[in-house]
Amino acid sequence: MKTINIKRILKFQVVALGGTVVNMGVLWLLKGQFHWPVVLAGACAIELAIIHNFTWHYFKTWKDRVAMNVKDYLFRLLKYNGVTASIDFLVNLTVLIVLTKYFDVYYLLANGLGMLAGPVLKYLANEYLVFKHIKNEN
Repeated sequence: MKTINIKRILKFQVVALGGTVVNMGVLWLLKGQFHWPVVLAGACAIELAIIHNFTWHYFKTWKDRVAMNVKDYLFRLLKYNGVTASIDFLVNLTVLIVLTKYFDVYYLLANGLGMLAGPVLKYLANEYLVFKHIKNEN
């Protein structure tokens, strides 16, 4: 049975908090200051937060499972982006669009609510897909 790594979960949450700041800051800048459409601003905010989070996860959260070279970094970034973006765009962007368009919820509040929906799914996807532990075959 797999043990729960509380330290890794805490690192994951700290990185996620930083990603939240990146996401909200980019959304505020693009939508609030430059008046981009909420869908485009939200998508850019999500993508920049994904890159931010991946970089911290690679070098801190799951550093014991990576090769620490450019090839491994880029390969895992593509994998992470596919997995995490799927969850974020499906959950976060959908909540953002629905709440702003149909319920007239302030865009930053709607974005925050959307970001609350996916952390458990993202942690599990990273633990078992992107940064999967490879058993040594000795």
